Amino acid sequence: MNMDRWNRKKKILQTVISHYARTGKPVASSMIVRDYDFPFSSATVRNILSELEEEGYLTHPYTSAGRIPTDKGYRFYVDRLMEVQKLTGEEERRIEREYRVKRRGLEEFMRQTSKTLSTISHHAGFILSPALDKSFLKHIELIPLGDSNILAILLTHAGLIREEVIQLKYDVDIQQLYKVSRLLNRRLSGLRVSEVREEISKLVEEESSEYLKLFEAAKWLVSQALASQESEIYVEGSANILASMRENLHDYAGVRSIFRALEEKRIVLDIVRRLTRSEGIKVLIGKENLFPEMNNFSVVSSTYKFGNRIVGALGIIGPKRMEYPKMVALVDFVAKIVNDMLNLEGG
Repeated sequence: MNMDRWNRKKKILQTVISHYARTGKPVASSMIVRDYDFPFSSATVRNILSELEEEGYLTHPYTSAGRIPTDKGYRFYVDRLMEVQKLTGEEERRIEREYRVKRRGLEEFMRQTSKTLSTISHHAGFILSPALDKSFLKHIELIPLGDSNILAILLTHAGLIREEVIQLKYDVDIQQLYKVSRLLNRRLSGLRVSEVREEISKLVEEESSEYLKLFEAAKWLVSQALASQESEIYVEGSANILASMRENLHDYAGVRSIFRALEEKRIVLDIVRRLTRSEGIKVLIGKENLFPEMNNFSVVSSTYKFGNRIVGALGIIGPKRMEYPKMVALVDFVAKIVNDMLNLEGG
């Protein structure tokens, strides 16, 4: 193909996608000639639009003479034409302010992150939390509460916190509690949480039987934590999906299916788990998500790490006509903050 012709086609495709993302309206050749300063004739623009449609980059709704991008068109745009847009200074400061607020526990941190992604993007924000069984233990604390109750706290290097109030059948001596806490931390700190129960069992065999009940309480805490702390997906901003689909509200089945997918989280969890297999920014467009409920939506995501290990992913879900340059910049910026915060807290 003539290089000048190909460059013209790329410029026209980029214009159609940018305009459609901004307005949500199919793009006609007359609009391109009228609103954009291209040195192309009307006939040239019409011919190029027809060629792009024949090649599968554009299509046109039956009710309109204008064109809209196909999944193939969006994919070519994201891979070959898009220039990532920087967030504004105010947007970066706004996000950073959210993370200066003192927080307690990883669950709050996860919810805060998904909400921040949703608020800034005006789409749905999500984050997949680290799996506890793959985390490394940082600290176990046993704190007396009185009336034979103790507060058992488990903290991992990635910031995961699990708390349980455990009732013993006898009053416990404070000094004994502190001694057992020191012993547990000296022996268990740095192990994978999934390895901790077995190591506590060894301690039971090696140490005095007077500590048996406290060791068992610590082992029970770890068992409870592992049973309830698999990777969890946090999703905020489902209402934004409805706002983005106003022009398609006649598609009741499509609206209902995406809401069901976000509410159940099963589909989102499956998609995001696949995204954690390799690091970095990823964009899944329409049918690339593999679920019919997601045919009209795209996912922009990034993994985040603890140390050198991928422990989760975060991102946004929105209509295919989203502003990809800004969404990629947003997801990348938040992922860097989450990386920094987790590694700072865990260090």
